[in-house]
Amino acid sequence: MNDQCTAVDYEQFIPRETGFIFKFIKKDNRFIHTFIEGKLIEKVGLCPDVVIGRSLTGFLPPDQAKRKESIYEKAWSGEQVNYEGNIGGIHYLAVLNPIRINGETVEVIGTAIDITHEKTREKQVQQMEKLSVVGELAAGIAHEIRNPLTSLKGFAKIVKESVTDQKLIPYLDIMLDEMDRINQIVNEFMFIAKPNENVHFQFMNFSKLVTDCIHFMEPQANLKSIKIEFDVKMEIIVDCDRNQMKQVLINLLQNAIEATEDNGHFISVSLDEAGAESVMITIRDKGCGIPEPRLKRLFEPFYSTKEKGTGLGLLTCKRIIDLHQGSIDIESQPGEGTTIRIVLPRNKNTVTLLIAE
Repeated sequence: MNDQCTAVDYEQFIPRETGFIFKFIKKDNRFIHTFIEGKLIEKVGLCPDVVIGRSLTGFLPPDQAKRKESIYEKAWSGEQVNYEGNIGGIHYLAVLNPIRINGETVEVIGTAIDITHEKTREKQVQQMEKLSVVGELAAGIAHEIRNPLTSLKGFAKIVKESVTDQKLIPYLDIMLDEMDRINQIVNEFMFIAKPNENVHFQFMNFSKLVTDCIHFMEPQANLKSIKIEFDVKMEIIVDCDRNQMKQVLINLLQNAIEATEDNGHFISVSLDEAGAESVMITIRDKGCGIPEPRLKRLFEPFYSTKEKGTGLGLLTCKRIIDLHQGSIDIESQPGEGTTIRIVLPRNKNTVTLLIAE
């Protein structure tokens, strides 16, 4: 039986708020778009004038256009095709329906809906599953390491106090320093495993906390002739865990110092109101930057851009910020530096005081 063609009311297919509809034909072995409409078009950074009358290579990068041409070809052969796409950071799910007359495809109608929210939620679920596995592993490893480590450190101190050969003292100091490093890693494991333990929220001057952290890191910055600038014009009282937020700020400042070249460079830190219900801490450096593939993996367990990194530092920071119901965002360009923004919610009783000029 030959396929039948019926009049199609394209308007009824358009998911106006969350998607778009489009049509294309095949002409001279090229797929030419003849129609497109829907609000999602604007969100992905396109418009009908850019799409209509053009092939995929006319508005998409070559690699994306090549992948989609194979999908278009499959639909043109008469098969209904479902696929996921991504333009301008917007994820969408599309369906291609071929219109056939007498066994020949004369046109393909595509509909697409925005699934960015669903993809984000899926990624969050996957991340939580990873953290759950890492947490169980971390708890077991930390327990097995901590007991012998305590014994080793105790005996090393005893040996250091009783040793008569002074030439051995530097070696014992190195041993004790390395044991402290192991203990620090174990503590990070324990925090990942049980982040809610030992959390003490209290109202505190967050501006002063940032200042204290900068003063703590200044000697390390001075060794590389790096200046940390913090222009604060307000005091903000925030309900948070002082020790945990101090750990976050020191970790991020240390990363910025390590990424910044010696001599004359600076790191800028700012603390601002972000609307009526939150505050934002921004740390900017002019360091080496982070390539896009690595940037996407920064918060993965055991992934580090440092030669001797454990891959737990940024993960621990994110866990702390999550506990405070905040968010962390990192932007970076190789050779141009990195910008880190932390947004923390403000308690309804939060007080803001302007500092006198």
